[in-house]
Amino acid sequence: MKKNIIYCLSISILLCLFLACHKGKKVILIPEYTILVDSTNNSNAPTLQSFAHGVYKGKWLLFSGRTNQKDDNGGLHDMTKKSDYSEESFPPPSYNENIYVYNPAKDSIGSISIDEMIGVVIEKYPEYNLDTLAKYKTVFKNTNPLVKQVGDYLFVIGGYGPLDFNNPSNGYITYNHIAKIHIPSLINLIRKDYAKVNSDKLFAFAQNKDLVSTGGELHYIGGNTTSAGTFYLAGGHNFGKSAPNFSNGQKYLDAVYPFGIGPKLINKDTIKHALSISLNSSISDVSDPNGTSSDNNSIFRRRDGPITPSLYFNSLEQRLEESIAFYAGVFKPGEDLEAWNDAIYIHPNWANNNNKLYTYDSTYNQKNYNVYSCPSVVAYDDSTKILHTFLLGGIGDGNTSKEVRLSGFTNTGLHIQLPVDSSPLKSTNSVFSQNIFRESSTNTKPYHGAEAIFFPASSYTSTQVSPDILDVSSTFSGKDKTVEIGYIFGGIEAFDSHPGTYGTTKSRASNTVWKVALQKQF
Repeated sequence: MKKNIIYCLSISILLCLFLACHKGKKVILIPEYTILVDSTNNSNAPTLQSFAHGVYKGKWLLFSGRTNQKDDNGGLHDMTKKSDYSEESFPPPSYNENIYVYNPAKDSIGSISIDEMIGVVIEKYPEYNLDTLAKYKTVFKNTNPLVKQVGDYLFVIGGYGPLDFNNPSNGYITYNHIAKIHIPSLINLIRKDYAKVNSDKLFAFAQNKDLVSTGGELHYIGGNTTSAGTFYLAGGHNFGKSAPNFSNGQKYLDAVYPFGIGPKLINKDTIKHALSISLNSSISDVSDPNGTSSDNNSIFRRRDGPITPSLYFNSLEQRLEESIAFYAGVFKPGEDLEAWNDAIYIHPNWANNNNKLYTYDSTYNQKNYNVYSCPSVVAYDDSTKILHTFLLGGIGDGNTSKEVRLSGFTNTGLHIQLPVDSSPLKSTNSVFSQNIFRESSTNTKPYHGAEAIFFPASSYTSTQVSPDILDVSSTFSGKDKTVEIGYIFGGIEAFDSHPGTYGTTKSRASNTVWKVALQKQF
């Protein structure tokens, strides 16, 4: 296995800070960090992009998304045809029909088809209703859903696909389903270890007309249990026939929606396998995110961009708190397919000087690098009070000179720094590598990272504030200066910077697995 050192970037410039001008002056060294990416020999991982994912004891639960069923028909959706985004752009055969459990350490895999899974549940656990499972089959068969793991549960919202897979010419929609899935139970079902399946916890479902999104992100602030926290649906759009009539088939959410999930109660009786959704007021810059003009006016009009966990210092409570950051995303209003390059920080428990629950960082400029959904690693250094966000590959090579549209697929890596106690909150960024996936100083094909996922390893040590943010101090508490922190898996593999479609010479879904490590240097 060949190591590729892809990042050697000073968090600040490596220098000595002189604290006295007299003899015996004190020197403080500021560390720099390096990310190491190892290619692996793993070959048994499924081929997936834009998929749902959870982790339990080192095993990955993987379902939904698109794959290469025939002629590499995964990959970038077809943008070359003037279609209704049905059979040409998102061909039904490219939709993944299996549920996988994958062990990256052993490169071992197990699977069950969605139809087989439904059959097993009906046979083994008769408290489930066949009509209900058929109704919510699209939870497991869609592309680009919003997912969030909290403890042992995976929550799934939305995604995109045909109104009827048997007759896709009827049109495509963004689904209004919501699901709560007990990860260890579904893994045991796939492995046919039925005695370890907790049927009471296995599945619960709901529908909600306000939480309809694809291309957004689902966040949770409140730790590793759902008892006291809040979910946040951030960004995305309602695409297809499900969109409002006035929108011509696409309506951005233009907001962040806080909400809670609990059991459904009728006359104080709990309805098994059913969820209740309670929405709070939306966080937005427009009074009505559902209005006809909001897409033309809102800075929250964003989808398919890096929407990452973040931190800020709450000056009123005098404590560090979890938040959400939008970095870039697509598309601005107009016909030019122009990406956003600024940032928005959502701090739901603190109103800033403008009495808003968000801060718009209009001076931040991502310069068309890594503007699309890609693996992200977020780490916090308490000694410097700086949050470090690393965006790895995807779409956005910084070049928009060739065509008036979104910049190309890329292997670049971007490092974003946010001082958590800055007022107002402001980030800076720099490109740390032209090619993070191989030993090359140029950004050359094939390109990886778009719709790929970073999976934390068992050695990943999170902050006390957020389970989704790496704690630099704890990570390097011992003598080791290089620590494996996780993997990158799946996504789109593109063979051209502007492939325009899927196919053998254009793009396809990927099953590649890389190891990711963090190294500390002085």
